[in-house]
Amino acid sequence: MIKVFRKIRENMINENKASKYFLYALGEIILVVIGILIALQINNWNEKQKSIKDERYVLTEVLKNLEEDAGLVDEIIIQRKKAKRAINALQEFLNSETNNSDSLQFHLVNLLTFERYFPINNAYEILKSKGLQLSNNGLTTKISRYYDYEQPKMSNSILDIEVTILKIFNDRNGLVRFLSLIEKDERMVVKNPDDPIFRDELSFFLIAFQDNNGGTLEKLVLFKDINKNLREQITNELKKLN
Repeated sequence: MIKVFRKIRENMINENKASKYFLYALGEIILVVIGILIALQINNWNEKQKSIKDERYVLTEVLKNLEEDAGLVDEIIIQRKKAKRAINALQEFLNSETNNSDSLQFHLVNLLTFERYFPINNAYEILKSKGLQLSNNGLTTKISRYYDYEQPKMSNSILDIEVTILKIFNDRNGLVRFLSLIEKDERMVVKNPDDPIFRDELSFFLIAFQDNNGGTLEKLVLFKDINKNLREQITNELKKLN
C-alpha cells in the first residue's frame, strides 16, 4: 500500500501537478492523524476497561470484607444483649429477698463473657495500595472513613469491654474470690450468694459496667447500620460498573 502511494506521488511530481500533489499530501497527513487518533482512542478504551475491571475487583473484595465484618458485629451484639439482660436479672436478684442461685450462675456467665473483634480490612489495604483511585470519589471517602475511623473506634470500644471483664478474673481480691467454680461459657458458681460483701461488690460492678455495656451496644448497632449502608452503596456502584 505504501509503494502505491509513493508511486502516485512520484507520478504527480513528474507531471508537475503541484496543486494535486499538495492535496494528496494533505490527504495523507489527514489519514495519518486519523490513524493516530483511532489508535489513541483504542488505547484509552483498553485502559478504561482495565481500570473498571480493577475497580470491580477491589469493590467486590471490600464488599466481602464488610459482609464478614457485619457477621462478627452481629455475634458481639448478641453477647452484649445477653450481658444487658444479665445485668437487669442480677440487679433484680440483689433487690430480691429470694435466693435463686441456679439462675445466678448462668447470669454471671452472660455478664462476664465477651466476644473478641478482629477487624477485616485486607481489601481496603489493596485499595490504599492503588492510591484509593475509584471513579466515585464520594464512595472512596466513605470507605476510607469506615476503615480509618469507624472501625478503629468500634474496635477500641469492644476491647474496653474485654479489658474490664478480664480485670475481674485477674483480680484475686475482687469478685472472683466469691466464686467456687468457673466453667468458661457454661456456669459460675457463687460460694455464698447471701454474702453481703459479695452482694455489695456485685452491685458496685453492675452499676459501673451497665453504662459501659450499654454504650458499647449502642455503638455496635450504629456501626452495623453504617456497615449496611456502605454495603448497599458499593452494591449499587458495582451494578453501574457492570
